[in-house]
Amino acid sequence: KMNALDDDIIAMIIEGLDRTEREFDGLIIGNEADNFSAGANLFMVVMAAQNGMWDQLEAALKRGQETYMRMRYFPKPIVVAPAGLALGGGAEMPMHASRVVAAAELYTGLVEFGVGVIPAWGGTKEMLRRIVNPAMRTPNPISLPYLRRAFEQIGFAKVATSAVEAREMGLLSPTDRIVMNRDYLLSEAKREVLHMVASGYAAPIPEKIFAAGRDALGALRVNVFMLREGKFISGHDKLIAEKLGSVLTGGELSQPAWVSEQYILDLEREAFLSLCGTEKTQERLWHTLQTGKPLRN
Repeated sequence: KMNALDDDIIAMIIEGLDRTEREFDGLIIGNEADNFSAGANLFMVVMAAQNGMWDQLEAALKRGQETYMRMRYFPKPIVVAPAGLALGGGAEMPMHASRVVAAAELYTGLVEFGVGVIPAWGGTKEMLRRIVNPAMRTPNPISLPYLRRAFEQIGFAKVATSAVEAREMGLLSPTDRIVMNRDYLLSEAKREVLHMVASGYAAPIPEKIFAAGRDALGALRVNVFMLREGKFISGHDKLIAEKLGSVLTGGELSQPAWVSEQYILDLEREAFLSLCGTEKTQERLWHTLQTGKPLRN
């Protein structure tokens, strides 16, 4: 339903990458359905969690992370062409493309918080890379305002209501293209791939991620505590927010550091799995599957 991402779709992307390496100049990932993807298959996640299939769930997370990272550093250009809904894992996929050619009517965001987890296919890591990293390369930077922006965007499950807004939120980068007429989306994506090939596309150089450490984590925890005391969020929201803050700051680092992307990906996976083990996250997953709406328990 709504192109939910599961093992089969990840396997299809892997096969597409393998064949592109051997036979093609580049790859387009897109479809002509109403919605690009509403995210990961929640039924698969909740069934694995309730049956204690932690090894399988972690393997699925790892496979998704590795596939998206392979897309990001692929030697040939990969263009993702989202339209309609691109949520959760469906938002993380375009974030790992060489370039995005998006339909103007795009509803995208990292909405995992609403179902009781955090983005774990590289979305949290990408928010750090896109929002926090650029600021931290300036003289005498202060990380907290940028961290708070990434934290609130994920924590409030904000969804961009257009491709232009997605660019403002950092979900699309300044070089990504926006196509007004959806009928031309895939043909424009193809033109973009061929243009990138002709102009000598080279994969990006791996980059470190700024981890602000435990002082910044303490500041985020104070924000979460105040929201809970004011009864703006539930006790379970507080738990998820603390897990999210820990990933965004690189865990309990004694001081700020530049860490590898893999370090953040490992923290994402750990937080996702621990939240899936809680009863309230499982309740949220079932409620969303049955009603299509988030549960605030």
